Amino acid sequence: MIRWNTIVLLVLLSGLTGALFLVKHQVQNLERQIAQVEKNVRSYRNNIRILQAEWTLLTSPQRLGRLPRPDGLAPLAGGQFKRFSDLPDTFVAQFASIDEGRAPDKTTRAVAARARKLR
Repeated sequence: MIRWNTIVLLVLLSGLTGALFLVKHQVQNLERQIAQVEKNVRSYRNNIRILQAEWTLLTSPQRLGRLPRPDGLAPLAGGQFKRFSDLPDTFVAQFASIDEGRAPDKTTRAVAARARKLR
């Protein structure tokens, strides 16, 4: 004769076995995902190293010195920069018309707002 204890223990053992199987399956899925992410990270790091090497090569002073320079092109000097208030009045008038609500898009309105702050 089967006792109730035996039936309860068999049901409990079956439930635990099923739960263990589900947990094992979830862990294996997570391990696969981790392996894929690690592979992607290695690939991105490798790409970054390659891009850094290319950037270093492209911006090396020896290479840049050998490049032909177009006529009239020289390195920037500090006196070449201007403040917004130093611009001609016609330019400021164009921004004033934008300020009056006739701006065609959000970007232009944002630029106009920034220009008002600089004045």
